[in-house]
Amino acid sequence: MEKIALADNLQLSRVIAGCMRTLDAGMDGEKLRAFVHSCLEMGVDTFDHAPVYGAGRCEQIFGDEVLKKDPSLRERIRIVTKAGIILPGQRGNSHIYYDSTKENLLAEMDASLARLCTDHVDLLLIHRPDVLGDPGEIAEALETIVKCGKALQVGVSNYEPAGFEALQSFLDVKLAANQMEFSVKATDNFFNGVVDTARRYRSGLMAWSPLGGGSVFTGQDEQSVRLRKTLQEIAGARGTTMDAIMYAFLYRHPANICVITGTMNTARMKTAVEALDIELSYDEWYGILAASRGFDVP
Repeated sequence: MEKIALADNLQLSRVIAGCMRTLDAGMDGEKLRAFVHSCLEMGVDTFDHAPVYGAGRCEQIFGDEVLKKDPSLRERIRIVTKAGIILPGQRGNSHIYYDSTKENLLAEMDASLARLCTDHVDLLLIHRPDVLGDPGEIAEALETIVKCGKALQVGVSNYEPAGFEALQSFLDVKLAANQMEFSVKATDNFFNGVVDTARRYRSGLMAWSPLGGGSVFTGQDEQSVRLRKTLQEIAGARGTTMDAIMYAFLYRHPANICVITGTMNTARMKTAVEALDIELSYDEWYGILAASRGFDVP
């Protein structure tokens, strides 16, 4: 499995297992441990979490049923988690909101570590840009977390270029990654400066929802219909599947985007891994882009 170096002390597997659906997938302890071992056998050593996934239960079951029951696994895996989203009712609040105050980020970090049954995560991300957040205060919190050894590296998620650069300007440590939406259906982040900013700062990119939420397979909107036709043609010519081509579309970009799978099905994870061997041609890649946007490049 190809590894992407985000820092001297951090490499992530190119394919990342997203744990958002741990509860929905009915992952009891035995099933979850089996899934983790299957991922490791395929070379997938990175697992993506967030406190809002299952209102903390996804982190909790991973900690209780994987790391606590098999502590030796901690040396073999990389853990990504996030902070900064407050769910309705979590604090007596009526609305979901983002909180990137130092107090909250430090508290969420400690709570995640307790749930995950570990003394550190490999990468902590600010989950969403907090409009009321002070980048100086956010930077102070992130630097404190790194200095205390609670996260090896820090980064952001869903940050557009200006917000990324503003936060980075206050930091003495590098933002190691930006987790964004990338897929054959969501191509805007290739063009709006997100990729260029990551390349400028030598930061990694992580793609959430790399299969576009699955709507390409059955959606009847014009974009889905166009994409399905193009993807089926390319997949048929290459003797593979549509989802493999959708993963390959992201792998083809020279920014070395890591993909976060939304599945906890081992066979579907295998598809994401095997797609690393597919190198789309320029014509195929730009053909998919045209199908997504509804027009060829000028």
